[in-house]
Amino acid sequence: VTSVCFSPTLDQWIGLALVERGRERIGKIVRAHDPLRSEDYDVELCSPVFYDPDGGRQRG
Repeated sequence: VTSVCFSPTLDQWIGLALVERGRERIGKIVRAHDPLRSEDYDVELCSPVFYDPDGGRQRG
């Protein structure tokens, strides 16, 4: 995981990560580990363009 932040638009946390064979694994659930909190999380792999992929909001 390279970065995380809370998305008020989606009302959930999102993160960016480098995932081996990531495009093949879209939709899969994987486990991520937070070494600072010593906790594991189930995360869903999705396309990096997950909000408004058609650009409808951009074109109003």
